[in-house]
Amino acid sequence: MTTLIFPTIQRSIKPGVIDLAWGQPDPNLLPVEEMKRAGERALNEYSWEMLDYGAEAGPGPLLDYLRERIEEREGRALRADQIIVTAGNSDALDQICTFRTQPGDTVLIEAPTYHLAVKILRDHLLDIVPVPTDEEGLRVNDLQAILSELKRVGKHPKFLYTIPTFHNPTGANLSEGRRRGLVKVAAQENLLLVEDDVYRELAYDAPAPPSLWSIAPDGVVLRMGSFAKSFAPGVRLGFITGSKEFLLRMTGGGLRDSGGGVNHFTAMMMGAACRAGLYDSQIEKLRAAYRARRDVLSDALAQEIPSATFVKPGGGFFIWAKLPQEVDTQILRGRAPEHGVDFVHGARFFVEGGGVNWLRLAFSLYPPHELQQAAKRLRRALEA
Repeated sequence: MTTLIFPTIQRSIKPGVIDLAWGQPDPNLLPVEEMKRAGERALNEYSWEMLDYGAEAGPGPLLDYLRERIEEREGRALRADQIIVTAGNSDALDQICTFRTQPGDTVLIEAPTYHLAVKILRDHLLDIVPVPTDEEGLRVNDLQAILSELKRVGKHPKFLYTIPTFHNPTGANLSEGRRRGLVKVAAQENLLLVEDDVYRELAYDAPAPPSLWSIAPDGVVLRMGSFAKSFAPGVRLGFITGSKEFLLRMTGGGLRDSGGGVNHFTAMMMGAACRAGLYDSQIEKLRAAYRARRDVLSDALAQEIPSATFVKPGGGFFIWAKLPQEVDTQILRGRAPEHGVDFVHGARFFVEGGGVNWLRLAFSLYPPHELQQAAKRLRRALEA
């Protein structure tokens, strides 16, 4: 076999370290055989259309499936011009920034929030303003105060980026009252909500709460969904549901006019996989595996580090844990690999300070016995 010069995957882990920083799936859970069958099925059915330039909004087989599924599960009618296929939520957020903002524009985020989404926003040279959260999610009253202050100085945010369902890093769900309050404020203030709904399918104890998109008037929410967490990240596929006017701007832009629909070959395969029931079966497999892993890591943390406080998340990939006030998790992370464990320190998820004694632990990548060992190693790092 030829020696590879370039890596094939993004993840890189130090030997001997259980690295709970990576919010990525266990390779043993990825649907390899299912995608082999889906590829053969799609090529047999669609032949050369698989290999041509794709329709700008995405291929019909996948969009038809998504539209029917969303209508059935979320109880809101979805017109054909209100959904497009994306290359996942990172691509979707980047494209929303491209079509919605200019350098120097103001956008709002939650504090804390997904740190790599912040990196995308910074790529577009945006002025980022955080909005506080608590155990019920984004604090809508604080949002109103921030909007008033921004209005006083002549600024109007281009959008609020929010993760209301199984938040990253906190795992929290925005409460029902706040969901409706947020949508109401956004409609009144002409504030676009960019909803990152990537963890919706990974609900472990009860169905996920309604998306903001499903309860909002048309044009208030652009909801980004993805197959990255609920199927496999390598397919690089997702979707946006939102207003016809904005989605037409995206599909009519230079990127899709030149190259056609994004990731067309894989999107056609994914359409075949979905229609064959492979998506639903993969979701059930992942839910069962991740539910067990969440429970194991939660129990292990409670046993090994009783001084840590956290709420067991109802879905998603992460436990957001608070350590005693005197612990700086960035300093702790500096010595953690020496004890065979790693994580993301809490300050990474804030743009204006905070989270010093918090840490995020992903339970998706490792089997239960390694998660138990990770908790033991983390205790040793704390005691060192």
